[in-house]
Amino acid sequence: MHTPAFAGRTGPLTAFTRALEACASAGTATILYVHGPAGIGRTALLRRFAALARGEGHPVVEADADSAVRAGEPPAGTVLLVDDADRLRGPDGALPHRLLPRAGRGAVTVVASEYGPDTAWRTAAASAGQVWTLALDPLSDAEARQALTGAGLPEEGVGAVLDFARGYPLALSLAASAWQEGGFRDERAPQDLVLALLDHVIGEVPGPAHRQALEIAAHSRWTTEDLLRTALTESGGSPAETFDWLRRRPFVASERHGVSVLPLVRDLLDADLRWRDPSGYRALHERIRGHLLDRVHRALPHQLLPDVLAFTYLHRRNGFVSRFVTWEDDGRYRETPYRREMRDEVLALVADAEGAASAAGTAHWLDARPRSFRVYWDTAAQTPAAVLAWLRLDDSAPHPPADPTARAALRHARSSRPLRPGEHLALARVHAPASALRAASPLMDLVLHRILASFVRDTPAWSFIALASGSFLAPLLRYIDQRPLRPPVEVDGTSFTLYAHDWRSVTIERWMEVGHLAELAGPEARPAARPRSGPGALTVLTREEFDAAVLDALTAWQRADVLAGNPLLRTRLVARRGGRDPVAALREAVTEALDALAADPRAEKYHRALLAGFLRGAPTREAAAERLGLPLSTFRRHMSRGLERVRSSLWDMENRPRGSADPSHR
Repeated sequence: MHTPAFAGRTGPLTAFTRALEACASAGTATILYVHGPAGIGRTALLRRFAALARGEGHPVVEADADSAVRAGEPPAGTVLLVDDADRLRGPDGALPHRLLPRAGRGAVTVVASEYGPDTAWRTAAASAGQVWTLALDPLSDAEARQALTGAGLPEEGVGAVLDFARGYPLALSLAASAWQEGGFRDERAPQDLVLALLDHVIGEVPGPAHRQALEIAAHSRWTTEDLLRTALTESGGSPAETFDWLRRRPFVASERHGVSVLPLVRDLLDADLRWRDPSGYRALHERIRGHLLDRVHRALPHQLLPDVLAFTYLHRRNGFVSRFVTWEDDGRYRETPYRREMRDEVLALVADAEGAASAAGTAHWLDARPRSFRVYWDTAAQTPAAVLAWLRLDDSAPHPPADPTARAALRHARSSRPLRPGEHLALARVHAPASALRAASPLMDLVLHRILASFVRDTPAWSFIALASGSFLAPLLRYIDQRPLRPPVEVDGTSFTLYAHDWRSVTIERWMEVGHLAELAGPEARPAARPRSGPGALTVLTREEFDAAVLDALTAWQRADVLAGNPLLRTRLVARRGGRDPVAALREAVTEALDALAADPRAEKYHRALLAGFLRGAPTREAAAERLGLPLSTFRRHMSRGLERVRSSLWDMENRPRGSADPSHR
């Protein structure tokens, strides 16, 4: 096996060729500052520069940073290649102050460093204006494949090496050799290869806290100082100091929502920790997950989408979700709320993608519910690439809306588990060209995660997602417990599948808990989110059924065996409280409602009547009234009004969105 052939680097090669031409024709000199993390191919690029320069007849001098500082002035037309410039970094570094004056006398100088230009370079270059900065990125898949096949790697090995190396030339070389020697046969990279690359790319780490910070950053889509404050358990510096160290690594990029480790380094760190410390890996995952889940529930509107993206990124290793989500942000697509001046462009997109009838239905909703729409713009073409509607519907209208998908959603809810007073269903309508619905993309990442965010924050009784039948997202929607309804809905010759979820039966908390099981172990570890029967199934009660169950619970307050059969035990009211004893959770909820009654001076008499009539074991209503010194008719009136207040309070708890404040009591 030969070393992978040189491939790619079109931009740096073009810049170097231009510098040579300028030097030869006009005596102009330039410094090319090439930077990128260890293993990215800086040295190989310098060798290619040397070959090109010699081919053009230029003298070539190759030197390390120390030698370049000590060397005399090179002859005009010389190409000076300086590797390992990191040794002379800092505000007072000698290298730029020695090289820049020479560049003005007719030489081409290439400086290679792990890090981008520091203060000394920027200060010196500001006056000279002769430094071109070239950042080296990993090779594209096509370039990496060209390098491997050009070196003679069999096709059956190319895929495994490409997946592992992530375009890093050093990783391509070492992985190709490992594959020929028998590595990757079980689709996993040999641990000695992982360790060798980690040692080369990361190098020395100051201490355990810094190492753990790297592992946190490798496990998370974005890392911020507040995440380190939650997830770091190792001592050795404050989270602020550790974050500052982390952000300065050459393999760490600063992005809009935090720092992000480059793909190969992320994979190496994460695989290494999972292999050498499985329990520590799970504990780290739990800390990160808890932090991100809390952020999702507390996020301000502008931060919600990236927080949900960061949360779902925890599924990337389970072998399934990554088929449908890229978690990439190339800056091409952006989401904006719909505005009326966008109407014509939005309707044109829907008509092109789905036909005139669908566009007519969309026009109705655009006019009736403009705030329900979000538009996803292709910033390159300056045109809409997709449109998402999140429509809140209820049974208040006497007739269903004209939209066939909305009619189908309301019809299914009414025939299955009807909406109760105050509840609503949500219908997500995804309008996009067929090409966008065929494969994962940053565009569909935005659309999908806006829907997921709406699940969490809107808390509908039912949700429905309408997608053109045959969308690549169909398996993912089933995976996240969105059940396809049959038959599909036909609109102007286009078939739409409705995916339904009853959030009263499987709450958002239960839904996330089930998803948690699959984050590390894969889809096979994910149990059914919706038990068909048995103790795990939640019950959706009408208001009348709920009120009757509250009365039964108060009547049987002293009898745990009777309370164990109360239907309230299988409602969200109890399930949200967790714990192993649902009877205790029910008593806790009722006690909260009673305490709220007692806190209202105007209702304290109702509270006393309920305690005497239900909780303190009076044998008869007459005995309870006598205990309070009240006429029986007055006692019954107080108890009835108190019961009404407690029922309303518990009903509010049952239907309250997660994280919202307690409703005020009447």
